[in-house]
Amino acid sequence: MAHFCTKCGTAYLPGARFCDECGKALNAVPSPGPAPVPVAPAKPAGAGVQRRHLILAGGVLAVLIVAGGVLAWLLAPEAASASSFSRAIDAHLAADEAARDKLLCLTNLPYQKEEIRVASYDSSTRQWLDILVRSGLYNAPVEQGSGGWLAQSQFVYVLAAPGKAALRGDKLCVAKGVKVAKVSGYDQVRDLGAQHVAMAKATLALTDEAAWLAKSPDRALILQRLQDGDLEVRLPLALVDKQWQVIDEAQMSQAAMTGALGKASAVQGAGMLDKLKSVFSFGGHPLVGKWKSSTGAVLEFTQDSMIENGRTTKATFATEGNVVTIVSEEGGGMAAQISLSNSNNTAMLTVGGMPIAAMQRVRD
Repeated sequence: MAHFCTKCGTAYLPGARFCDECGKALNAVPSPGPAPVPVAPAKPAGAGVQRRHLILAGGVLAVLIVAGGVLAWLLAPEAASASSFSRAIDAHLAADEAARDKLLCLTNLPYQKEEIRVASYDSSTRQWLDILVRSGLYNAPVEQGSGGWLAQSQFVYVLAAPGKAALRGDKLCVAKGVKVAKVSGYDQVRDLGAQHVAMAKATLALTDEAAWLAKSPDRALILQRLQDGDLEVRLPLALVDKQWQVIDEAQMSQAAMTGALGKASAVQGAGMLDKLKSVFSFGGHPLVGKWKSSTGAVLEFTQDSMIENGRTTKATFATEGNVVTIVSEEGGGMAAQISLSNSNNTAMLTVGGMPIAAMQRVRD
C-alpha cells in the first residue's frame, strides 16, 4: 500500500524515513524524553519540631517515672523483718554504753579494789574468785588470820595485771560489744494508737571477746554470772521516722506527752513501757513452759494452769512488769509470785514475800 507525504503529496515506500521530494521526515519514532524524577510529598510545616518535642517529652516522662519510683522507695516505711530488727538492736547496743555494760559486765564484787578479803566460811564467794584465779585475773589466795579474841582466817585475793586490764571502772567486763545472732518478734507488729510497735526477742553473740575469757576453762560458768547469762534480751521497738528503733522509757514518756501513741498516751514513763510489754504475750504469760527449781522440782505452766509431778491445777496469772502473780484455784486464794530476769529464763519464786527457790527455764 502506497503512502504519501503529508507535506508535498509525493508517494513513498513503506519504511522510508524521509520524503524524496521535500525531505520531510516520515515515520519518525519519537525519542524518549528524560525519566520523570519522583518528587517527595511536601512535609507539613513544623513536623520536625513536633517530633523533637515528642521525643523530649517522652524522655522527661521516663525520668519522672524512675525518679518517682526511687522517691517512693526512699519514703516507704522500713518493713518489719529479721534484718531490720537486728539492725535496730545492734545500733542501740552500739550507741548505749550503759545498756551494753549491763549485758557484758559483772558488778557482784568491788572489782576496782587491789585486793578482796573473803572470810573462810564464805564458800560461794571463794568459789567464784577461784574461778577468776584460774582465768588469770587474780593471784592465788593467801590465807591470813584476823587476830583478836575471835580470830578468823581470811583469804586475800590480789588483782593481777590481766584483771586490771579487764576492768571498766568498777566493773569486770567479758567483751567490748555484742551483736544480734538471732531475732524474733518481727511478725507480731501491733498498732498502738498511731504508732507501730513490736517486742523483739534477741539472742546475742559477743564481739571483741576478752582474751582471758576465751582462754578460761570456766568460760561457761563466767557467762552464767552475767545479768543475762544466756545473752537473750527482750526489747521494745517502734517505727520512728520510717525506721525501726529500740525505744526506752524516756522515749515512751516523750511519745506519751506528744500523743504519738494515741490511746496509750494516757500512761506515761515506766507504766507505758509495761503496757507495751503486756501487749505482746508470745503465746500467753511469760511463764509458759517448763521450769526447774533449785530443789530439783520441775514445774510446767500453761496459759491457764500449772503442772507439778503430772498433777494439773487451774490457776490465773497476772503480769506486772517482770513479776507474775499466780493464784491457784485449789490454793485457797493464796498467791505466789515469780520474779523474772530480763531474759525471762531465770526467776525467783516467793510466797508471802519470802524467797522459796530459784528457777531456771528448761529448754526443749
